[in-house]
Amino acid sequence: MSKTQILNRVQTALAKNHIAKTEVHFKDILKSENPDLLEEYKHFQKSNRANVIESSPQNLSADVLRALNDLGAKKVLHTLDLPFDVASLAGDFEKIAYDKCVEDMRAELFDMDTSIIKGVCGVANLGIIGVVSSPLSPRLASLITLNCVILLDKTQIVKDLYAGIEALKKESKDGVLPTNLLFIAGPSRTADIELQTVFGVHGPQNVVIILY
Repeated sequence: MSKTQILNRVQTALAKNHIAKTEVHFKDILKSENPDLLEEYKHFQKSNRANVIESSPQNLSADVLRALNDLGAKKVLHTLDLPFDVASLAGDFEKIAYDKCVEDMRAELFDMDTSIIKGVCGVANLGIIGVVSSPLSPRLASLITLNCVILLDKTQIVKDLYAGIEALKKESKDGVLPTNLLFIAGPSRTADIELQTVFGVHGPQNVVIILY
């Protein structure tokens, strides 16, 4: 059968049997527990085993410093899009900016114990935080260290995953999903071996969320 015959049959079939089109829709099947998004987010984020600290823009630097001291941080990797001046952190640890490619920082990266990154949004009914990778905030920053401190603007907490994805889309210039995004629930965990939960296998063992 020739190409022309095949195409003619397809066109004839489509003329007789129209393909129904439906609009994309989303129905949230998860029941919200609390109409206060901030309180619901904190509840579920803690359920996901993250340590949640409520701060403010004025106290953010002090609370970050307190979290780093509590974690016993020695070498701190930080992204370049943080909402405070990292130079103001004065503690018994070394601060390293993630300002080079992996190849140029390989030896340093795998020697870090703690990272500080900024979240884009928090999803209240799941207790997760959305993060977008970019030149200012490379993906490895949230995965490579034993401890991860994530800063989140309280006003960027949304109701559900659909709203969270819409928030992440806004981080892209063309309004589509970024090429690399993460939703972080809390410390990395797995129960692949004998159904025993182990933390820190695929990412941080400790996650601190600081709401400002």
